[in-house]
Amino acid sequence: MGHPWYQPVLDHRQPIDPIPTDYSAQLQHLDGIRAVIFDVYGTLVISGSGDVGSADATDRGTFFDEAFKAAGIDCSAGRQPTIEDLHRQIQISNESRLSESCTKPEVDIVDVWRSTLVECGVAVDSVASLHRLAAEYEARANPTWPMPNAKSLLAELHGRGLHLGIVSNAQGFTLPLIEEIAGDFGGNSVFDLDLCVFSYRYRHAKPDACLFDVLCDRLSGLQIDPGEAVYVGNDRLNDIWAAATAGLKTAWFTGDSRSCRPRDDECRVTGLTQNIVLTDLQELSRCV
Repeated sequence: MGHPWYQPVLDHRQPIDPIPTDYSAQLQHLDGIRAVIFDVYGTLVISGSGDVGSADATDRGTFFDEAFKAAGIDCSAGRQPTIEDLHRQIQISNESRLSESCTKPEVDIVDVWRSTLVECGVAVDSVASLHRLAAEYEARANPTWPMPNAKSLLAELHGRGLHLGIVSNAQGFTLPLIEEIAGDFGGNSVFDLDLCVFSYRYRHAKPDACLFDVLCDRLSGLQIDPGEAVYVGNDRLNDIWAAATAGLKTAWFTGDSRSCRPRDDECRVTGLTQNIVLTDLQELSRCV
């Protein structure tokens, strides 16, 4: 497909190793699985900050300065935004959409950057520049690297005829990270594009039910019941609880302490039991 605007998320990376946790694998064969659905950040890719967009609270200007310079955006007509400006626009957007039907709003971060620049008196006429700015900042604030065995596992499962999909809290700059390990969407991807559901496109984020409702509708179109699919994710609320509530089987990935989220203080996961626990993605091949 090609994403030249988002190329910085690949260009600025260096190898990152996962940090092991104290959890042990709990494996069993899951009968009747026809589809495997994955989370992205903390599951298919190592996230240096633990999740998409979660590192920027620690930025005190360096990432902003570098991102604006790399994107070629001149702020002299107004003022260069700060992290507080960006967070304020995210909060305004989310509060405007919060409702019983949207319990966890999501932003399109490119729109947020546009609003932030307008607020600071900076005019950007090029859509490409906005996308580039979002990618340049994310590349610095949240470096990523493919999770060990992600690429080989996806190729194996695809080769066995399983349907592969994604449900992820993600932005547009997430797509090249996936394509690097899974092939180009619309081309040679191992993923079924109809089974790929990204939060920024629906403006709902996990654990809101919307994304899994969309997934289950798409699975139904393939005559696959939710119970014939297993969802793999690192967060027991956003991933395991949300997927189990939608009727999917669940695999909790605990292979990196940066992103392993047991959520023990969250009442919704009290008494929740995932079907399997993975410490390495390749373990999944023994279970489906």
